[in-house]
Amino acid sequence: MDFYFLGVMCAAAALVWCIPATAHMHETLDVQGASYDMRRLMRPTPAELASEEKGHIHIYDSLEINEVNAALDENFDRIQNMMFTRIHHLPPTGSGPAAVEDDGCD
Repeated sequence: MDFYFLGVMCAAAALVWCIPATAHMHETLDVQGASYDMRRLMRPTPAELASEEKGHIHIYDSLEINEVNAALDENFDRIQNMMFTRIHHLPPTGSGPAAVEDDGCD
């Protein structure tokens, strides 16, 4: 009977520890409708940062040039783990279709 009580207490302690440890995964981003790539770029999880530290590279696809520039400025220490494809460049007027930078990566 004592082993049963000890097991229940360990399970309860693990549950109490896990809830705060994963709470950051459900935070709302400041940018409405942020894509997975934007979330990963600007607010990577500890697991994503650990992956980058192992040398993994993430390919970010179809972001706007201002998002890319902001990410490079704010996350300079992570640049070696980023690759950007099909970057969208808005026209100088800010309206109309964006020109897509074709980097040749398919």
